[in-house]
Amino acid sequence: MLALFIAVSAALALVVWAEWRDPSLPRAQTAGRPATAGSPVPAAFAGDLPRIIGFRPGDVIELEIEGPLPRPEELHFDQIGQDARLVLDGLPALIFEGVPARTLRPAQIRFRSPQAA
Repeated sequence: MLALFIAVSAALALVVWAEWRDPSLPRAQTAGRPATAGSPVPAAFAGDLPRIIGFRPGDVIELEIEGPLPRPEELHFDQIGQDARLVLDGLPALIFEGVPARTLRPAQIRFRSPQAA
């Protein structure tokens, strides 16, 4: 469980870092074009994302990230085959193996800052 927590924290830190490294681009921009509610998230990231295995209804994932904590409206879930993918502010963040995306809610994902720990 600790390894999973570390992997997810590292993945989200990389996502946040990738967004901040070029401040001239809008936050929700991917692959050279703005992300919209209907735009696809790049599939190239799917194999490199951390995976949550054995997630069940009622479980809550707590992630530690540096920088501003995301708002619930910045999170959404996509169905990829039998897995669900968490998309954070237009960028893929992690995969829930064998979980239908329609059963996931932003309230099941909690964020905390390392400064608050």
